[in-house]
Amino acid sequence: MSEIVEYFEKKARFQDENEAELIREKLEGLVTNILTQVKKRDKRFQSTLVESGSVYEGVKVRQPDEFDFMIRINSLTNKPSLHSCDKGDGYVKLVLDEHEWEEFKDEEGFFNPNLLSRYFKELVMESLSDAEVPEGLVIQRASPDLFDKSWWPTYSGILGNSGGQENPSGVIYSETHGPATTLDICWQGGDSYRNLIVNVDLTLTLDYPISKLPVQLAKFPQQIDVILQKCGFHVVPAGFDSWRISFSMAEKEVLSSSPDGFKACYRVLKVVRDDISERLGWNASLVPSYMFKTVLLSQLFTTPGHTWQKDFCSQRVIHILDLVLQGVTQEKIQSFFIPGHSLLSVADHENKLRQCAVEDMLNQIKGLEMVLTPEDVMERKQQVKVLQLIDLLEYMISCILNGNNPTAVWNMMFVNIGNVPGGRSYSDSESRTNFWNQLTDLNSTKLNEDTYWYLIEIWSMMEDFFKQLLTTLQGELNLLAQKFKIFIGEKRTKFELEHTGQSQPQVQHVTIPQFASGWFIEDIVDNYMREVNSNFVKCTQSTSPWLQSVWVLSRCC
Repeated sequence: MSEIVEYFEKKARFQDENEAELIREKLEGLVTNILTQVKKRDKRFQSTLVESGSVYEGVKVRQPDEFDFMIRINSLTNKPSLHSCDKGDGYVKLVLDEHEWEEFKDEEGFFNPNLLSRYFKELVMESLSDAEVPEGLVIQRASPDLFDKSWWPTYSGILGNSGGQENPSGVIYSETHGPATTLDICWQGGDSYRNLIVNVDLTLTLDYPISKLPVQLAKFPQQIDVILQKCGFHVVPAGFDSWRISFSMAEKEVLSSSPDGFKACYRVLKVVRDDISERLGWNASLVPSYMFKTVLLSQLFTTPGHTWQKDFCSQRVIHILDLVLQGVTQEKIQSFFIPGHSLLSVADHENKLRQCAVEDMLNQIKGLEMVLTPEDVMERKQQVKVLQLIDLLEYMISCILNGNNPTAVWNMMFVNIGNVPGGRSYSDSESRTNFWNQLTDLNSTKLNEDTYWYLIEIWSMMEDFFKQLLTTLQGELNLLAQKFKIFIGEKRTKFELEHTGQSQPQVQHVTIPQFASGWFIEDIVDNYMREVNSNFVKCTQSTSPWLQSVWVLSRCC
């Protein structure tokens, strides 16, 4: 068993520490240059670069391909007032009554993290062409033919290219990962990591003294209290309208003084998770690193110091995994800093998947056979995707029936755009699976022949749907919907250009009722109601009578 842990500990190490350090220095210089240009464009965004994340905690594994930077807005330190949030103790909403920040207020009067992050992203995109790029770094840019696309004005607005005007140096590839704006940087210096693509996350943050924390803090040993008084806490954007309370600076301080064996255990857990994910097809983010960190921190001050020596690493790793498994099974892993906040949501369908993944990790460490095959993992992931979509539909329908604003309801839809079922064997054809996968793939314009003809069948219905949808959406959401509609059109056009002269079979166009009953409801509800899925759905079937009724009606139509 110790040999297995030693193997993963070696696998976690950087191949070349010196070159990794050089990459870090170059990236810090690049981000500093970008922030200088951001300040020139908008003085409100004078900021301080805060080093955070696994690289600076000394627990990054394998290679230096991810860097996290918090961008502290200096003028807003300890300014917005903190208010409770329906997401629970780990989140807040902010109120800022200052005229110069008025544009970032939402309809309810709160200082909106989504509006702020989007604007910051636009500033970053505009600044990239003027920021000096250190030698050895190359910012990944969008393909030149992107500018020739008819949908570019809409797409550029979403990416943050203000006004839809192309930058002559090319649009920088960027996206928003949760609260962060992410840049892809290619490292072309050195030898060990040449051509390594490095993800750089820039997350806006506001900091506060610990005395302003609006929720109950856990009781800590003296050394933790000293760190909290020094570091305070931060809030970072979390979704459309709330901010997450972050103790990342305090965590970095704790890890900097922790035993080497503590960090070694953390690195091993991350590598085992990644290894299992690659072998079986789990998403590595299913069991986030922060879950391991939280459980490790909970044990750091209750476990005798000598047990964190590397000789005890195997026992510590297994003990931590046992605790994580217990927490996932009970759907509660308590925050280290805020006892009233759990990292897990009760009745989250993905907790079943997390349980399976952690069990696989334990088997790996113990040298046992994996319980699940890649095929088993794929099937379970598909089942959970269907349940997530069912929850989404129930939420949307109940909101609409209760008279909620349609735009607010569609926020949920776009947040969960990835929760589209796909990959299972439909009763009539595997092609319908591929249809959903290809139609919703925003990284490719490629369609196969079956998908193209399915698309033609629903084309008229889809145009009617988007025509009605766009009248209900406003602002950014309207642009997102337009982008998706035009992007689907580009997929169709590309296929037709590549298959000019091909004979066209007669197509029977699908109506909205046919699509609802046959293409959508029947496929999803059949999967949802299948007996083979019963262990996943018993807890939710009883709360979905409307879906069962719709299924019966669709059978009668």
